[in-house]
Amino acid sequence: MVKRRKQGHYCRICGEYKANEKFSGKGHAQHICKSCMSDKNKGFENNDDNSVIIIEDDEWNEMIVGDLSRYDYDLFDGDIDLMPTSESAHKKYGKLNKEEKTALKELWVEIVARYWNEELLIPFGEVYSQLKRELLEIFEEEVAVALKDDIDLKTVLNNTMIVTINKQLRLGHTRQ
Repeated sequence: MVKRRKQGHYCRICGEYKANEKFSGKGHAQHICKSCMSDKNKGFENNDDNSVIIIEDDEWNEMIVGDLSRYDYDLFDGDIDLMPTSESAHKKYGKLNKEEKTALKELWVEIVARYWNEELLIPFGEVYSQLKRELLEIFEEEVAVALKDDIDLKTVLNNTMIVTINKQLRLGHTRQ
């Protein structure tokens, strides 16, 4: 059975999925429907028990919207991102400076040499993808740069891997 996707947009204030027409242009970006936006514009005030109440006026009765004490931010602030931002800069391999390229190659040489010494196999297919993921994660942690997987990066990693394995083979022959 196929699970249906809910239609409309989600309002992060009232927690309902509503039709596209129920959101203004600004409300789409903030994920706030028109009715919640108008409530916001009429004013909210905090109680001592950390619940939020709409300020009483002619049209409205006092209404508890909910306990918002667990939130340490203003739900109506449009500058709040719904997803946490990544601190790493996303770059293509060609945009890295010389030191970053050198660090990436050295890290890749270590990873490939370690794999070669453990398995005596050339990384291929899924193993190659796992090693590359490991490289990109470590590189992002150390240098704070998230690399985009482009053709230049693939070429450099393949060439560096071949050179590293050839060096490991030469070292193995000299030891025997």
